[in-house]
Amino acid sequence: MNPQLFISANLGHQHFFSFDLESVVRLEGVRNYTRFIPAKGQPIITCRSLGIYLEQLPQQFVRVHKSYVINCRYILGIDPRSHSILMTDGTSIPISRRKRTAILRLLGKSR
Repeated sequence: MNPQLFISANLGHQHFFSFDLESVVRLEGVRNYTRFIPAKGQPIITCRSLGIYLEQLPQQFVRVHKSYVINCRYILGIDPRSHSILMTDGTSIPISRRKRTAILRLLGKSR
């Protein structure tokens, strides 16, 4: 059974969603909101900060920037020129300067 995460989103009224974490490509933080980006389907925006969810995610999720947490299973590669991670959905996620060495070491070991 794949790990699940239950989140609430306020879409005019309270909704609860259950995510199969294997299907989440990344999480994006924007101020006090978090956007869950699944491999298929529409993104879900919640009114909680990224840090709250980080504690609940399995080890395959890594915070690479203050605004991004990625699922390592959806990485295509790393672009050393732009210091970014290329994801299977075509996005390029920046790696923060402070985390760059640790992230590159971690991703080098996991590949």
